[in-house]
Amino acid sequence: MSSVKMIDKEKLDRLAAKILLRTGKKYTQQELLRLCVQFTDEKLDEFIMKLSHASRIWTKEEIKQFKDKFVIDFGEGTENLSEEVDKIVYDGEE
Repeated sequence: MSSVKMIDKEKLDRLAAKILLRTGKKYTQQELLRLCVQFTDEKLDEFIMKLSHASRIWTKEEIKQFKDKFVIDFGEGTENLSEEVDKIVYDGEE
């Protein structure tokens, strides 16, 4: 059997605790990792889709569409509005 170096053991411990609270069954880290790999293998297409969204590089056209859909233009004189709000909130200036 080979071993895998676990970087974020605390997260795995929290997952084990959550599962214990919900199911009443305690799993070892090895069992949890085995089950996670099994689940991912069964749902591979969904997992790959999540990976591709997490590391996706947006095209300029996609960014423009997003901006057109969600960014509001408050008109002339509001270009620095976010900077002014930041100054008030973080610097205590009015």
